[in-house]
Amino acid sequence: MRESLLALLVLAACGRASSTDGGGSTSGGSTSGRGASFGDLHTGNFWLGPVDYAETQWHNACAPSVKYPAGIQQLYGDYIMGLANEVTLQGLPAGSGQLCDTCVELSANGKSLVAHVVTFGQETGPNDIDVSPQIDNALDAAAGRTATWRFVTCPTIDPIVYTFDGRQWSNIWFFRVWVRNARVPVAKVEYRLGTGSWATPDWQGDGAWQASGADFSGGFSLRVTSIDGQALEDAIPGLGTFDPNAGIRSHGNFQ
Repeated sequence: MRESLLALLVLAACGRASSTDGGGSTSGGSTSGRGASFGDLHTGNFWLGPVDYAETQWHNACAPSVKYPAGIQQLYGDYIMGLANEVTLQGLPAGSGQLCDTCVELSANGKSLVAHVVTFGQETGPNDIDVSPQIDNALDAAAGRTATWRFVTCPTIDPIVYTFDGRQWSNIWFFRVWVRNARVPVAKVEYRLGTGSWATPDWQGDGAWQASGADFSGGFSLRVTSIDGQALEDAIPGLGTFDPNAGIRSHGNFQ
């Protein structure tokens, strides 16, 4: 990116996406075929960012300073990409990190694939995107860089994963959480202690939700709501009792 740039199912409703047909299963994770699409169809150019987990040139803006956890990299595979700041979906702007970890179907030169959004920033045009070397090759960039793309259901059968920022792990009064591998884009995250009231954590520009001012050492609940109104509620163990980078796997995912 040129300027970078995880119990109870309350409402029933990438591993690596397939390289050309939007279905099937690959070594990067399980997929379950083509799903719903969200928002408008966009047309722009795709550029070799490069977008990569090693961040060889640009930081992935949806990741903490310690980069994407290894478990999430395995779920997502190598088809990863970045959006221009100007992109929005149902009022959620890419430029403030609210489209992190969504899935996008890209089509160019007679080929299609599904990628995970891991970064955002300033682009040549509002519909231009930056891509990983694997996407650049799969879409045959030598034949042309014009692509159409739109947000789609992520083709995963694995559950949502909640990963946390471990830098403040000794502070039981504070957490930052990323909602990874959601099939449908996330619109809202809430938390509560015991049977208390639900509260909304503060949104952070790197795709995390941050809460503070309560003792989270005894565990708490998270409720995640998708842009189409589905909700998942999960019990999270006390802070400091699990690996923040491995995180906590939800009991399920959106439909």
